[in-house]
Amino acid sequence: MSDETFDVIVVGAGVLGVATAYYIQKNNPDKRILLIDRLSAPGQANTAMSAAAVRNMFASSTNQLLTDTSIKFFEHIQEEMGHELMFEKVGYLWLLGEEQFNHESVKLWMERMERSGVHFRVYNKEELKELIPGLNTDFSNDEEAELMNLREVAYGLFGADCGVLDPTRLVDFYYEEFKKISHVKPRFGVNVTRLLLEADPKLDLPGEPFVWQFKRVNGVVTDKGEVLRAETTVLATGAWANELLDPIGMNSLLKAKKRQLFVIHAQDKKDLLDLLYTKGFNELGCIPFVILPTAGAGGSVYFRPQLEEKGFWIGCGDKLGRAYDYVQTEDYANSEISYYELSLYPVLSKYFPAFADVKPVGGWGGGYSYSPDAIPTVYKENGVIVVNGASGSGIMKSDALARIADALYRGQPEAELYGGRKIPSDALSLKHRQVEPENVVI
Repeated sequence: MSDETFDVIVVGAGVLGVATAYYIQKNNPDKRILLIDRLSAPGQANTAMSAAAVRNMFASSTNQLLTDTSIKFFEHIQEEMGHELMFEKVGYLWLLGEEQFNHESVKLWMERMERSGVHFRVYNKEELKELIPGLNTDFSNDEEAELMNLREVAYGLFGADCGVLDPTRLVDFYYEEFKKISHVKPRFGVNVTRLLLEADPKLDLPGEPFVWQFKRVNGVVTDKGEVLRAETTVLATGAWANELLDPIGMNSLLKAKKRQLFVIHAQDKKDLLDLLYTKGFNELGCIPFVILPTAGAGGSVYFRPQLEEKGFWIGCGDKLGRAYDYVQTEDYANSEISYYELSLYPVLSKYFPAFADVKPVGGWGGGYSYSPDAIPTVYKENGVIVVNGASGSGIMKSDALARIADALYRGQPEAELYGGRKIPSDALSLKHRQVEPENVVI
């Protein structure tokens, strides 16, 4: 089987991969760019398993920049380019206890958002009760709530520019735009087993590369033995990145963690329908994406409205207690009903009794790729560009990260993001990192 050669190979056709392929092709129109994925279509892995919520409400100015510019581009796609993303500005609502709201980290978070021009509003308990009559803010004499370490809601932190979208439609936008200008047909069902690490220059000695030789990645090898060569290989493989980087000795500093979502339908359940169609927060007349006060060892139960299905998606950003994995395992795709029943449901139904005695109609799981500082990594080394480590917020940062990857490919010192704002192209690298660590991670 003969080798095939391309200018760029992009491994991974989730939202980060297709967006990166699009921008590199757009700004390098003569290059032959091959987009490949192990699944049968783009956006079918962790992108599709996401809660698909987008926010600019971060404490880190780095994440604020990445998300704010990406969200504005999503608005441009939908409103000016006419590509329906189902982007709905339902808003984000953090419910906070008294102690949480007055914590130094929350004060710093709000100060940084004010400084960056991120719009938000603070609601007190009385205002929240008026807007959401079904919210329970009183746990006095509730032994179960005390046992579960639940905090009474004292404040709400609301961001109106945040919302939800359909991740498959976002992937479709980038993918279709890429195909219009691509010289090479994307390939699916292609499983990359290893990166092609070779001596630079090759001396054709048996057993090379040796320790005394320079080395670079010159493409990939598939499970069918195909050798696909490229001057640059882009890895946008999310929670699977370590499987390819470790064997060649490149440290990604990333870990994977399983996350799950459960579907609740509100049809024929008046209390749930009343909650779903809560008015006063947005033009859609629905409840925002709601994050409950942190309980126990740091787990935040959340839910998002699903207007099309007349229901909710329920999840949790559990921290201590949910294992990190070095690579994503097969069981990630499966939801655990016992996890919902024993961990999420008791918390959810205490704050919102409308969920009492309601069971999920379905669920799924997926892998999040976490970086140590909860800021994405985009860097170029040894012939590889790695776009990864979005820490559960890859969709909402995808446009900015793809533009940064393209700037690195072209050797530009700065990446111009949507709206003209700029960031050093190596700001998210491992060696020359210029970021503010993030502490508002769901």
